[in-house]
Amino acid sequence: MGHTLTALLPKDGVNFWSSPIGRSRQTAAIIAEIIGHPFEQIQFDDRLKEITLGDWDGVESWAALDALAPEEAARRRADPWNHQPPNGESSQMVEDRTIPFLLECETGGCHLVVAHGVVNKIIRGHILGLDHEATFNLDRPQNGFYRIQNRQIDFIEAVGPQ
Repeated sequence: MGHTLTALLPKDGVNFWSSPIGRSRQTAAIIAEIIGHPFEQIQFDDRLKEITLGDWDGVESWAALDALAPEEAARRRADPWNHQPPNGESSQMVEDRTIPFLLECETGGCHLVVAHGVVNKIIRGHILGLDHEATFNLDRPQNGFYRIQNRQIDFIEAVGPQ
């Protein structure tokens, strides 16, 4: 991704943001090295953290959660967007913290953002004006990234060094 970004980013003036959580932080460090951006200038922002399932973090699947807590699973199925797991977050809560971040980025400049699957889907869903179900159904590819320009979203497939 870093090699592909090198060809797309302006030489100066990139605002580099990342979730402070492990994988995103590591990905941001690798990209920064490849594009020549100082690691110390990456802005780690808690609003970009992945959704937390609270007490359910680390459970391997929704099926496992359904078996673990069937009453809670029924509440989740009834209103998946607003359902908040015990000590966790709902998708609405994630949207409430990520949209202000997105609005700050819309004030201008080039912003490179490294975040997580659910966060990225919610941002894209918001930009595209999708309802909650359509937002849930957005993809989370691992072989590239999304470029957002003028509220248009394009998928860019990552390629190796040229």
